[in-house]
Amino acid sequence: MKIFEIVKHFTPLALWRGVGGEAWVGLLVVLLASCSNISEDERLIYVAPAEVQRAVLIEDFTGQACVNCPAATAQIHELQQTYGEENIIAVAIHSGPFAHRRSNMGNDFLSDLGTTQGDDYYTHWGIEAQPGVKINRGDPIYDTKQYAAAIAAEMKKTSPEYFQSLSAKLTNDDKIAVGIIPSALANNTDMRLQIWIVEDGINAEGGNSKYVQLLPDNKSDVNYVHNHVFRASMTHDPYGDDISLWSNYQTVYMTKREAYWNKDNLFAVVFFWTEKEGVLEVKRLKVTE
Repeated sequence: MKIFEIVKHFTPLALWRGVGGEAWVGLLVVLLASCSNISEDERLIYVAPAEVQRAVLIEDFTGQACVNCPAATAQIHELQQTYGEENIIAVAIHSGPFAHRRSNMGNDFLSDLGTTQGDDYYTHWGIEAQPGVKINRGDPIYDTKQYAAAIAAEMKKTSPEYFQSLSAKLTNDDKIAVGIIPSALANNTDMRLQIWIVEDGINAEGGNSKYVQLLPDNKSDVNYVHNHVFRASMTHDPYGDDISLWSNYQTVYMTKREAYWNKDNLFAVVFFWTEKEGVLEVKRLKVTE
């Protein structure tokens, strides 16, 4: 079991969530058949950079066994270079049939990247192929050449400040504490608060095969570096807590840091969203000691 705590007005309330779930299994030939195939001439299309009115969230449904997923990662990186990582906030959700899981891959693939919650998101949002992304909670996109236009359209939308203040700290007892004070504008009864922990800089650590990435030539890249990897959801509801329950109060969410999460490379991704409008505002902040 994992322990999740919510503290309102600094009053502790323990919340417990399970992390069980069946592992993904399947033959490699089946996996390759469902991996989204991206040809070279489809990967890039020029879209004039948009004026940034707000940050954009990219939920990147990926996997270590997805041979075409590195192309999507490269496209997202290009967009981050154009607009800045503070404006293109990516979360790599290792999930579905291409995600290696600690529970089913044996000693050669003891990967920590796939999660039960990531698989739940993959199923909930109806992801049909990988790479597949959702931009500000829009419909899934499977063609990397469409990323730039979708992001530009979202960046042109104005958004008020829903966060009055945010903080992300590692406590003395090795928990991650994310503190939030929403602004007076955060009074939409349909609004939900989502908090995720992500990790950068996960690599093969001198050839350790558990972090390898398969490439289009079906060779394993043992030096591949995985960034903005989804680790955990901190909210009681993994799809976001109802903001109307506490919108006028300071709230602190806490979760225990797993031993295999590098404390120096952790970030909190915090956003408000609604079913109708998608992501309203998103922030990414370093977890500091």
